[in-house]
Amino acid sequence: MDLKGKAALVTGGNSGIGKVIALGLASQGAEVLIGSRRENLNRQAALEINKITKSRVASVAADVSREEDCEMLISRTVELFGRIDICINNAGIGAGSTIADLSTEDFDQVLKTNLYGSFWCSRAAFNAMRYNKPDPPDEIRGYIINISSVAGLEAWSGTGAYSISKFGIMALTQALADEGKKALIKVTAICPALVATPMTGKKGADFIQPEDVAETVLYLMRLSPAAWPVQEVINRRDADR
Repeated sequence: MDLKGKAALVTGGNSGIGKVIALGLASQGAEVLIGSRRENLNRQAALEINKITKSRVASVAADVSREEDCEMLISRTVELFGRIDICINNAGIGAGSTIADLSTEDFDQVLKTNLYGSFWCSRAAFNAMRYNKPDPPDEIRGYIINISSVAGLEAWSGTGAYSISKFGIMALTQALADEGKKALIKVTAICPALVATPMTGKKGADFIQPEDVAETVLYLMRLSPAAWPVQEVINRRDADR
């Protein structure tokens, strides 16, 4: 997919992995909407990326744990740019607790943000992308990328709620990717191990960097329409959690 002039939505795009993905897409000529809860950080990130790339970057405050906000993000992208070609479902939260000690409220919030948010955004984006005209004709109509985790492939003590939400994202991705074949809409889950972000509290070169995830997004965009990857795993060299 040639990203020049394409319209992209990145949820959770004002910091960490999302911000670097937004920068990567804009650097290739895409127009980007950043959707996150804190509008002041959204505007700051949009201005920074615009200054670096000269691409059009906008922002809007949204909470992906709310169905109406997810639908608004898609409609706002179409309203601003005329279409949506790329949807990056990156927004997510964790709950560092064993299942035995996990409250219903915390469990519910993790599922609503990570899994339901990805579902609501994906559903709305998929239906909007159906109207895109492939250009050239053998191109795809759109690309949905879910930022999952190796915790969506394996669960361990203390990751229960997070892993459950990410396992759900893997099922969502697989089902929607199969549905997307006839619609010419690709759907892929990226599953990194621990990434050095404010959310994980990890720092340094011993951990996967946000730029590694962004480069994986751009790599997927460069693949031919015949290539249909459903998941991409980014492990650490030492395979340590």
